[in-house]
Amino acid sequence: MKTRFTLFLFFLFSWTPSIFAQTEGQISESTPTEWQRFSTPRQTITNFIYWQNHNRLDIAAQALSSDTTLSLTDRKELARKLKHTLDARGMFIKMTDYPDDPDFVDQITGVQEVLLSQQLPQISLKKYGNQWLFTPDAIKAIPELYQSTFSTSIEKLIGSLPTWLQEKIIGFAFWQILGLFLILLFGLILRKLAEFFLTRFAERLHKHTKTEWDELIVRSAMKPIGLFIMAGFYYLTYANLRFGVTLNQYMRYILLILIYSSIIWMIYRLIDVLENYLTRITSATESKLDDQLVPLIRKTLKVFVVILGTIFILQNLEVDVASLLTGLGIGGLAFALAARDTLANFFGSITIFIDKPFQVGDWVVAGNIEGTVEEVGFRSTRIRTFYNSLVSVPNAKIADNAVDNLGLRQYRRFKTNLGLSYSTTADQMQAFVEGIRAIVLANPFTRKDYYEIHFNDYGEYSLNVLVYVFFTVPNWSKELIERHNLLLEILRMAEEIGVEFAFPTQTLHVDSVPEKKPRQVGKNLSRVQMAEKIAAFGPDGELAQPGGPKLT
Repeated sequence: MKTRFTLFLFFLFSWTPSIFAQTEGQISESTPTEWQRFSTPRQTITNFIYWQNHNRLDIAAQALSSDTTLSLTDRKELARKLKHTLDARGMFIKMTDYPDDPDFVDQITGVQEVLLSQQLPQISLKKYGNQWLFTPDAIKAIPELYQSTFSTSIEKLIGSLPTWLQEKIIGFAFWQILGLFLILLFGLILRKLAEFFLTRFAERLHKHTKTEWDELIVRSAMKPIGLFIMAGFYYLTYANLRFGVTLNQYMRYILLILIYSSIIWMIYRLIDVLENYLTRITSATESKLDDQLVPLIRKTLKVFVVILGTIFILQNLEVDVASLLTGLGIGGLAFALAARDTLANFFGSITIFIDKPFQVGDWVVAGNIEGTVEEVGFRSTRIRTFYNSLVSVPNAKIADNAVDNLGLRQYRRFKTNLGLSYSTTADQMQAFVEGIRAIVLANPFTRKDYYEIHFNDYGEYSLNVLVYVFFTVPNWSKELIERHNLLLEILRMAEEIGVEFAFPTQTLHVDSVPEKKPRQVGKNLSRVQMAEKIAAFGPDGELAQPGGPKLT
């Protein structure tokens, strides 16, 4: 029994070293078959990164063995430069992105080749014998990549820094914190200088050029250009701080977003310049349809720029936009159901532009809303009411309901009943009616071919005269002015011929009492005198004042 147990322990300990050797075969230098470290693309990249992080450049440098002309020292230096380049550019390597098949063949090119990253197409791996190694062309490209990433002068300066600057504070060397502060400061100074010089340039354009569009373009692009210069400076210099790969990755993403956003912001602001230019063109035309189209074009272009710019930024941040759009397509039905009112309003706006029931500036009545149209948008039409509030009416509602466009009226109707007292004689009534007709004919803003002025009704306390006329005026304000002038002329004419206007009261009227004479009502004029008064209120009459009374 003891013999069997002894043999069992002997075999167990004799197999243990070989078990550990196989388990550690991917990362241990004592593995007898070291070519297995580079047997697949994933193994090669894993060992290249892992052993550099563990200060074993001699093992990592074996991934550059395809170029036999290089010494081990050269390969170690190139491996270090490639690793620093990857870290500085924030290129976080995901091992699962690389094939683990020793016989991998690219399905597109049909070649046994793997790119290290889409951002570095010049760095690739190929299979040489049983090993996947960096290609000689990739090895030759490493020095150039390193020089484009790091400044040689700054690298020399960092190497000559005193020891106290190498001390770490909160996980960073003191020189890194100081360098970050200086880079941020210089970037802000560059931005302010760019905006200053562009402002001076715009002032020169204003003085030396007749057109103002060049000045507007410069002023609109000034702040975006300043942001672009600042973000670009940060993007070109942040790698020299030699932060970790994770921090560099975040910094790279943030700076790329700032750079691309500055370009999108500049285009976004230039759309306002285009709107200003189109507005000046459309203001010179008689039609108001183009005035409505300009704000719609501006909004459409801005939405288009924002959407396209967002897709462009996501693509450059290595986001799979196609998959994102596919996911949106799956939820498209739910989105369409949720946005059916928005779509209805959009098609309502198209209907408005096609049918043209109103234009900007028209006085309209839509349901219980009355006011002046200020803007026609994608979703709603904005109406400024006469108590100065702004009402947004959905375009779908406007397209489905009746809209009374008072702004398209050729004539503006005025209808009223004038009540004369019952003391008015027949001759005075006839004179009063004829006088109003003469006033209408004398007014240059009344319609002459159609008007109605008649003794119309016996009221409870008055003799009613219908006044039904039309004004040819451009707007409501002018209509009120001409109403004022017409009514004032009627009042003056009534005073001249001696008639009285009735008011709704009940009075006990005693026409005569014993020992007193009946009261005098109005003026006692003959027919000839009343005819002369009427003619005086007619066209070119000496008493006619169709444009309003002259008190001087």
